[in-house]
Amino acid sequence: MRPHLLTFCSFLGALALIWMSIAPESAKAAPNVVSCQSFYVPVALAAGQPLQYTIYSELCNPPGGASHTIQLLIPGGTYGHIYWDFPYDPETYSYVRAANAAGYSTLNIDRIGTGLSSHPISGVTMGTNAYVIHEVVQDLLAGQIGNQPFARVLLVAHSLGSVAAWIEAGTYHDVAGVIISGLLHHLNMVSLAHVVATLYPADLDPRFANAHLGPGYLTTEPGTRGSDFYYPPGADPNVIALDEATKETATIGEAQTFALSLTDGISAQIAVPVLVVVGQEDSLLCGLGATDCSSAASVLQAEAPYYSAQAQLQVAVIPNSGHDLNLHKSAPLWFASALSWAYQHVAP
Repeated sequence: MRPHLLTFCSFLGALALIWMSIAPESAKAAPNVVSCQSFYVPVALAAGQPLQYTIYSELCNPPGGASHTIQLLIPGGTYGHIYWDFPYDPETYSYVRAANAAGYSTLNIDRIGTGLSSHPISGVTMGTNAYVIHEVVQDLLAGQIGNQPFARVLLVAHSLGSVAAWIEAGTYHDVAGVIISGLLHHLNMVSLAHVVATLYPADLDPRFANAHLGPGYLTTEPGTRGSDFYYPPGADPNVIALDEATKETATIGEAQTFALSLTDGISAQIAVPVLVVVGQEDSLLCGLGATDCSSAASVLQAEAPYYSAQAQLQVAVIPNSGHDLNLHKSAPLWFASALSWAYQHVAP
């Protein structure tokens, strides 16, 4: 067995230890109440520019109080903070609840240009995303969000948000670990072309008709998210319907700069532990001409050349899941995988 191959057995074994020892003690230490607050974090789009924009965030501390490590949750393209704290059957689909129950504080954000965060008229690229996330990381370390300084920040990202995490961690070197979900270095170009074909100007969509976002903002056409992001046999139609109702935007600048990070070597600059998690049925990342997602071993073999030795790369493949790992019925397995790895590498 490869030394860095993280199997499901090791995941579940570590998870059992977590819940039998650490989590129960946290539950005894205080009433079982998670404390959450919303903040608008001032940010600039680049170094030297004024703090004229804001990032919407939700800071949640576990029942025992703030942890030493906070997980900064970064959603993907056309998704906002709801992706990480899904309101439908949250015991199954909310990563925030799972992380808080495991003893981690979380900061769940809308990326720049999405949701309740500012929507700049232009200039939102993947580099912009990474710089803004870097500002948020620095604020968390300095105690500027919620008056609570955190010792360590763990980035947990999805899809396009994972590209931002690559750039942030590989450029600024201020985080303690990175969990990449829904992103590999080889894409299924046929499926990607299908998704791109479903994007259209957000101003044309009923959900954003009164937002006046401008020509730089895109969203998915109504009724397309199920085929874009899901493995239908593993998904609840009610989840897909709520996903449609709460969809967000992406920018043309992000679409134009997304692919560069697949080939520019930025992920190899990450010098902290990295976990990569993919749905076994993710049509955007897996299949002929893309990545063999039949096992963690096959994904590790494909991804390892793109990371440094310091990354100690580990991989998990989640069965019966498509691209949106949080929103499939197998979400609890993915959450368990992420949290057991986090306990081993970036403890609360």
